Amino acid sequence: MKLKLPYTLRDNQKETIASIRSTIENKNHIVLESPTGSGKTFTSLAATLPFVLDKGLKIIYCVRTNSQQKQVIHELKQFNEAGNSIKAVAIQGRDSLCPQQNFDTELKKSNWSEKSKICKSLKIQAKLGEAGCQFYRKFLRDTKSLINDWSTEILTAQEFSKKAEKAGICPYELNKLLLKDAQVVIVPYVYFFEEFVRKYVLGWMGTSIDKVITIIDEAHNLPDWARSAASDSMTLESINRAVSEVKEYGYLLPEGQDPVKFLNFVEASIEKLSEEHILDEEEEGHLPSHIVSPDSDVPTFETEMMSLGKMTLFRLKQYSTEIAKMGQMTRQSLLDKGKRPRSYLGSVGDFLCRWLDSIESHTIRLIGKNPLRLEKVCLDPRVMTGFLDDTAGVVSMSGTISPLDMFRDLVGLRPDSILLRKQSVFPVNNKKVVYLTDVTTSYRELNNKSSTWDKIIAKLDLMITNFGGNIALFFPSYKLLELALQSLKIKKPIYREYSGMDQEELMRTVESFKSDTSAVLAGVMGGRLAEGIDYPDTTLEMAIIVGIPYPAPGVRQNALQHYYDISFNGQGWKFAVESPAVRKLLQAAGRVVRSETDRGFIVIADSRTGRFLEYIPELEQSDDIVSEIGEFFEA
Repeated sequence: MKLKLPYTLRDNQKETIASIRSTIENKNHIVLESPTGSGKTFTSLAATLPFVLDKGLKIIYCVRTNSQQKQVIHELKQFNEAGNSIKAVAIQGRDSLCPQQNFDTELKKSNWSEKSKICKSLKIQAKLGEAGCQFYRKFLRDTKSLINDWSTEILTAQEFSKKAEKAGICPYELNKLLLKDAQVVIVPYVYFFEEFVRKYVLGWMGTSIDKVITIIDEAHNLPDWARSAASDSMTLESINRAVSEVKEYGYLLPEGQDPVKFLNFVEASIEKLSEEHILDEEEEGHLPSHIVSPDSDVPTFETEMMSLGKMTLFRLKQYSTEIAKMGQMTRQSLLDKGKRPRSYLGSVGDFLCRWLDSIESHTIRLIGKNPLRLEKVCLDPRVMTGFLDDTAGVVSMSGTISPLDMFRDLVGLRPDSILLRKQSVFPVNNKKVVYLTDVTTSYRELNNKSSTWDKIIAKLDLMITNFGGNIALFFPSYKLLELALQSLKIKKPIYREYSGMDQEELMRTVESFKSDTSAVLAGVMGGRLAEGIDYPDTTLEMAIIVGIPYPAPGVRQNALQHYYDISFNGQGWKFAVESPAVRKLLQAAGRVVRSETDRGFIVIADSRTGRFLEYIPELEQSDDIVSEIGEFFEA
């Protein structure tokens, strides 16, 4: 069956489609870097959909954000309007899809794990004819007719949820039901890269991993996401709440011992470790990953617990398991009462069991403060991504994924994976990228010379004052952002991002900025304002990138660099420091020119930028920044 295309292909799109098709035919992987506006979503679908139509394969399209999901849905609709009949389903979790939580406060307050448990209980009640979930009861009555009625339209997860709720049907269960006939399934990263979730999704789809083509959008985010998803932590606050839970339920350990005593030992051990391993100026300390003798000069959590509690390692593991079981009893008790099944005791027990049972070479163990915590940190994304070689083929794509070989190696793709880097199709005269040679945010310079920061502020004031359009300021950290806003003499409206800002407020801020004509947007590189948001036409005409966003030094970063040195032939600096910084920088710079008609000026305020010419070939050294800005916009 020949795929009908909704658009006339440009030459560069033809080349990209041919490369992807050849890759999938050979069951290989392709890493694609292609700039904004090149049509990555369209070309990846145009190349892979023929394998769906002709060979019965399925596509799992992985996205990070709702805006990315909307773009995929838009393109699939265009394919169908062109005369194809593609069936697609967009997935999100219960948190986004469940309408029952609008009527159940306990459900609404629950996290994803608790929602799953409550949902299971409500479904059992519904099947038994009890109250249960009204939306699930309606789903059970109408199951036979649902597939035909709901499989013809392609909707975003939000659109689907609203329509199902209006019909009185559970969107989550309906979503699962439609997966079997779906040819394209759009999922958040977690639904494909978390092993236990992936098995469920593949089961609902009625397929196996070797029959799935995987498309990974904004793939430059995947390594960090994977490492974070495979990491784990336990705070002192969780322990204190676990103590309260023990007292409320009256639990006892084997031989009638009080669990509070054990938990107090856990707390005391963490406090002792923080004193031993965290230097005054640091936020974290590195714990040995091996278990040494209780009288060792290098304390670990295990040795502290064995020493303080006068217990063996076997007893430590036994008590941790018992604590986890108590948590399960708490959850069930709460569930039986119609309350959210949250157990801090269970969380502490589960964490301790995982901590004690795992000594992996790809993790480090940290003691941290603010908040005081134990943390197991994954250093290797391949723990989450290593299965990709089992698929029918992988398309990993982003506008900023260089160096391509580094991404390939980090996520564990085949050594012979195709690496394809496409150049921008936009007119070269529509964008100018310059860097300043007389300022820097180098940690050493900022600390040793007060004049360094004063010079940065003076440059920023000069550029902002002499430009009449919308400007974005992107900083390496929230700390520097705050310092700059306190120091700058800006008379224009300022729209800013801050740490912990919720999504709704962020989007209101973005829309307010876009509606202005001479305003300043302030955010951080790697933040949400600097990635994944479009500022079309004149809503953003100039971006000033203040400094190079190198990762903050510390034990965590040092461990990552050391691990990459060992794993990737001495390339720790490139993999752990340079490349992540460049990607954040390029993402921020990429906010300015988003279409063939956009024009934009990008300033990188840091003398160290000259070393990145291989990543930014159009980069120029600035001699007179105010004149250069004026000449560009007057041309």
